[in-house]
Amino acid sequence: APGSVARIPTVRPVLALGADLKNAITLVVNGDAIMSQHVGDLENYAALEAFRETVSDLSAMYDVNPDELRVVHDLHPEYSSTVYAMESVCAERLAVQHHRAHVASVLAERGAFEERVIGVAFDGTGYGDDGAIWGGEFFSGSVMEGFVRVGHLRSLRLPGGDAAARYPVQSAAGFLADATFGAIPDLTNTPYHFPDRYRQARDLVMRDVRCFPTTSAGRLFDAVAAILGFTREVTYEGQAAVWLEQLAISSGPEAAYPFPFSEHELDFRPMLMAVIEARKRGHSPSDTARAFHRGLARGIADAIVELADEFSASTAVLSGGVFQNNVLLADVLDCLSCTSIRVWTNRDVPSNDGGISLGQAALTLRA
Repeated sequence: APGSVARIPTVRPVLALGADLKNAITLVVNGDAIMSQHVGDLENYAALEAFRETVSDLSAMYDVNPDELRVVHDLHPEYSSTVYAMESVCAERLAVQHHRAHVASVLAERGAFEERVIGVAFDGTGYGDDGAIWGGEFFSGSVMEGFVRVGHLRSLRLPGGDAAARYPVQSAAGFLADATFGAIPDLTNTPYHFPDRYRQARDLVMRDVRCFPTTSAGRLFDAVAAILGFTREVTYEGQAAVWLEQLAISSGPEAAYPFPFSEHELDFRPMLMAVIEARKRGHSPSDTARAFHRGLARGIADAIVELADEFSASTAVLSGGVFQNNVLLADVLDCLSCTSIRVWTNRDVPSNDGGISLGQAALTLRA
């Protein structure tokens, strides 16, 4: 039988169904949080069948009584896991917002349910309270009192929504369409060589057709990768961001590009203009990638320091798939090393969506 990854002090059994990408589920019985194996992406039929079997097998193994069961699912109304929750026989259902679950997963590992923290959840996509695509979020609070959104990456209109994750130049079109930008060079020309998809995506943004509001940090990595040369379609999730991290690894220390946190918003515009200008001037893509990582880390650290002071927190939590980037994580830790702020990250479950279900289960404590 799978082992317990955490203790969650609840009497009633809890079944947390996780997210649709990198799915894993968590069952809480007698306070023991038992996490399943990696199930996969539920858009795949075989993975969806494995998901159903895993829920059934775990429930049978621990003799779960559906009349007492609380089922927790993602806030996204169209997730396969949400649909499954709606069809489940149980005593109660609870929807938990994606990025709050990321933050809660770190605290659940430590049993720190009353610790007030500044939670930072950076990833590619998650359904927000307002129906927008979140992914660059700052929270204040605790598992027991709940998490309030207190900051975020500057919002933009993403052409094609989540479909933009396949085409970095499509993400770039959304990030660079902000009317407050200065003159942007023609990125279809040398040295950028953006394909026609960029023009098409930019036209969608200009006409506000098939565009969706987002604060996704994952798509920011895609946009920067496109400017530095990754202009093709990705062949697996996160490929452009991995490529960008590898570029940064091959560089030495670089000065950080500007990434200000002001009025509770992390503003990517000065950084993007710096990346465009560096490429135009023929600077090394590796050095530029390194300066981007350092700048983003400095922006995150500045935000944490400001928010920790504002909300009287001494601990910061970092979670979400973006923090699987070792260059960025190391830079954030370095930027915070001269402060008194304690930093916690995932240690027993993945920081990506594979750890979501543990955080979902923990957040039933305040329901």
